[in-house]
Amino acid sequence: MIDDAALTGDEWTLASFTAAIHRGGVGLWAWSPTRRLAQLDGLCREFWGTSETVVGLDVLFAKVNAEDRDAMMLDWAASATDPHAYAFDFRIGDGPDARWISARGVGGDEGQVGEWVQAIFLDITDRKRAEEAEHLLTAELEHRVSNMFTVARALTAVVAREAKSTTDFVEDLSRRFGVLHQATTLATRSHKHEKGNVRLQDLAERILAPYRNGANIVVDIAGNAVVSPDRVNDYAMIFHELATNSAKYGALSGTGALHLTGQIDGDALRLTWAEGAASSGAAKAEGTGFGSRLLRMTIERSLRGRFSRTIDSGGMHFEMVVPTA
Repeated sequence: MIDDAALTGDEWTLASFTAAIHRGGVGLWAWSPTRRLAQLDGLCREFWGTSETVVGLDVLFAKVNAEDRDAMMLDWAASATDPHAYAFDFRIGDGPDARWISARGVGGDEGQVGEWVQAIFLDITDRKRAEEAEHLLTAELEHRVSNMFTVARALTAVVAREAKSTTDFVEDLSRRFGVLHQATTLATRSHKHEKGNVRLQDLAERILAPYRNGANIVVDIAGNAVVSPDRVNDYAMIFHELATNSAKYGALSGTGALHLTGQIDGDALRLTWAEGAASSGAAKAEGTGFGSRLLRMTIERSLRGRFSRTIDSGGMHFEMVVPTA
């Protein structure tokens, strides 16, 4: 062990300590259960979006994501009396830009100095988003496997109706499965394997190729509507999900019609997917399952855009608008 290793003088100061923990995403704060006030250091003020050093607790509570607020308030209240270490997570703000915070400390008298309970806030946004992405990927893979079986059955039925011989059936089915495999691979491929921007017209044509013989499909996407390699997977998943759903319930399940258009409108890309009713005439209610969640997370969070979808007896109309920058 090295003798006399203690830091002295200006080597170890409150300022250097604070700067060090701030670089690690840790903010210092304290709160008074009796006066319902919080004291925030500079990083905590940044977390909460305030310039005030002393803030009312109710003001902070109002900034917590509505889905997390009730549970967070219960955990917060418990930390005032429970003399044990605690940690609870919540979001500040709403939407894709919400910041994830972990409140950590020791409750009760153990964590209290005078009237103030001292603790830390830790920014865990990157970790939470990585966890969400991992969970989404796992769910997507499970969902995609299930969809693949559904699409395989649908394609087999289409080919069987059109085949003139066993040889034709085998060749046609093999070709369709091959194209479908390419589309699925494209939807899950890492962007590091792609080079240069990809035209959305080409991407959509590739995803929809397996359905060409079973439906009237028109793809009309402007040539300047391109995406960077790191966004190819997002659009491939969107097209693939819409096509898969249509193959189950919509125009692509029979001899329906699909019109996919796209154009650059100012600083935004607008894509419209319009399809006629399925041959059975049955309309499916707007989905609330994983497929809908996948579309919402991909369009709103990853692409930072918005979308709308209406389904009625006349068919399905889907429109998405995303920023180009």
